[in-house]
Amino acid sequence: MNTRVLLGDVLTEVKNGIGKDWSKYPVLGATREGLAPAKEPPGKHPERYKPVFPGTIFYNPMRIMIGSVAFVDDDAESGITSPDYVVFRGVEGKVDSRWFYFWLRSPLGHQCIASLARGAVRERMLFNRLAEAEVELPDFQTQQRASLVLAQAQCQIKKLRAAISVQLNDLSVLPHRIVAKSLE
Repeated sequence: MNTRVLLGDVLTEVKNGIGKDWSKYPVLGATREGLAPAKEPPGKHPERYKPVFPGTIFYNPMRIMIGSVAFVDDDAESGITSPDYVVFRGVEGKVDSRWFYFWLRSPLGHQCIASLARGAVRERMLFNRLAEAEVELPDFQTQQRASLVLAQAQCQIKKLRAAISVQLNDLSVLPHRIVAKSLE
């Protein structure tokens, strides 16, 4: 059974920085593809970088409209991300974080984001705007069942991408092999 909820009641924002232990963690970013190593090292105040552990969703509020959202899955390494990023997770028993991540990246989530984003020059969405959204969510058990299927699908997708990558690499060297064969 679906229920209308205020996202601020079912999501918890991570506001505090990691502190002096920041150097123990890789710096992570959010792209259209999801989780990725950050392009730049920590800035002047690395202790302010926010922790992103398994079950955490995060995004750059200035790039949310293009889908730069990441989820730290159970098998991913914990890290830190820019203090400018919005970092949050689902409240246990109310929102499954993996399920919500995929919902946020879905057409329903994009529609929600588009209705909430604000900005005179560039649209952005901070957590307080996301928290104001009232959306319809399935019950927690349904989210968990879907989350399990999504996790299994992601595992299969990773394997397929790896296999395709090997094949693409083989194809890219094919012209070189043809030239080498022609010289024999």
